[in-house]
Amino acid sequence: MTLDFRLALILSGASGFIALAHEIVWSRVYNLTSGSSAQALGMMLGGYLVGLALGSLLSRRWQDERYGGPAQLRTLARLVLGANVAAFLLVPAISWLVVWLEWPHTLPLLAGTAALLGAGFPLLCHLAIPADRESGARLSYLYLANIVGSGLGSLLTGFGLMQWFALWQIAAGLLVAAVGLAGLVARLAGPVPRRDAALCLVALLLATTAPQLYAHLYERLQYKAEALRRPPFTEVIESRHGVITIEDNRVIYGSGIYDGLLDTSPRTGGGLYRPYFISALHPAPREVLVVGMSGGAWAKVIAHNPGVDKVTVVEISEGYLQLIARHRVVSDLLTDPKVTIAIDDGRRWLRRHPDRRFDVVVMNTTFYWREFASAILSRECLELVKAHLKPGGFVMWNCTGSDRAIKTGMEVFPHTLMLGNNCVGSEAPLAIDADRWRSVLAAYRMDGRPVFDLATPAGRADLEAMLAIATDPQAYHDNIQNRAQMAALYGGARIITDDNLGHEYKFTLTDTARLRQLLFLDRR
Repeated sequence: MTLDFRLALILSGASGFIALAHEIVWSRVYNLTSGSSAQALGMMLGGYLVGLALGSLLSRRWQDERYGGPAQLRTLARLVLGANVAAFLLVPAISWLVVWLEWPHTLPLLAGTAALLGAGFPLLCHLAIPADRESGARLSYLYLANIVGSGLGSLLTGFGLMQWFALWQIAAGLLVAAVGLAGLVARLAGPVPRRDAALCLVALLLATTAPQLYAHLYERLQYKAEALRRPPFTEVIESRHGVITIEDNRVIYGSGIYDGLLDTSPRTGGGLYRPYFISALHPAPREVLVVGMSGGAWAKVIAHNPGVDKVTVVEISEGYLQLIARHRVVSDLLTDPKVTIAIDDGRRWLRRHPDRRFDVVVMNTTFYWREFASAILSRECLELVKAHLKPGGFVMWNCTGSDRAIKTGMEVFPHTLMLGNNCVGSEAPLAIDADRWRSVLAAYRMDGRPVFDLATPAGRADLEAMLAIATDPQAYHDNIQNRAQMAALYGGARIITDDNLGHEYKFTLTDTARLRQLLFLDRR
């Protein structure tokens, strides 16, 4: 039996769309559970491609005379249905497995699911392409249709569905679409057997359980073994840029990694003294650029600095706007006339605004080992930022403990100091003025109240504790280091460039001992 070729083109494109949409869903799962590890996408994609290859081999068993005629169409329909049921169940299965196992150990399960998805296309080709002089051309057309569908699946899921729907809704929608596709293929073979109709009905019913199956998915992916003992997130915000989770209405995580606090007080942790410190280094920080807004605490602190006239914030994820709008402690940031927020990539924004100059640039960057961290820590990025500084201006960015990030800053800027885990760089000498900082801190007001209430003993004590960072840094847990101290500690480190990718690929395939352990080959 030969399938109508035009219909086969449609089936090929639709199956490619669904298969690659699943892959985008899985990439989000692995990105979050790995803490945005640069290796996660490559390892997930490798497992996916291995699975597709195995599925192609598997499909040969149905490509002989024993399965001729309508039986092959029914087999194809059952493959489409079974593969997509497995894909629907894979995500919650991974979330439970990572509670007990490291995430790479789940890749064989992903490969097995991909094998089921990959078995359908060769069988479709077998059904739609007769053995004649046009078989090569027809195969190329079917493959092109599959590639177009796959491209659209990636594009529309990654940039559209991820923006508009929660992950469980996307998964349920893909399963419903697959049931429709399987039903169409089964109907082409003639009357649909009751067993096949029942299987389609069961799959549709399974799709309705998505809210329950996917419940607390992100807690398991992020907390892993701790998920069984910790309360659920108070908020989850999903968008095409990633997943923002909130713990106890205060602690923010971006794609599974700590990303700040919903708090503007320098007395409650989180290293929030650092944005307050800019007036200790700059006499008039009138115009400030903040790259990376997260929950908005740093941006709000800077915007309320008595000496600041204008704050420009560049944030890549618009999901943080939703987060800020929901929390009173930072929500006024969205209506503050001093603040302009741009949703864009930081480096792209800087390239698009070559004439903008700032007194201070603050980049509270994420952990140095995460994927794309080099894009904000590299020599090239810091050179770009330096070109946007006014005379006497400085940039402060979070090195999160990376010797290489610190050494990179020392190469780009002739004058540097360390403020906790933040590096400060400038082309002008950096001098801490404790008296000026005292006067600025005393004048700080936020939400209609002084940050340091000098009318009370507690307020005066808090002010003195803050000033001790500048007047007695050795007494504070985050020491201030001058350039000579930095050179002694970090001078031998290798710098980060756009080409060497810094720390992102700290684990490589040459680390055979680690690889064997991850793949269960070494059980010692």
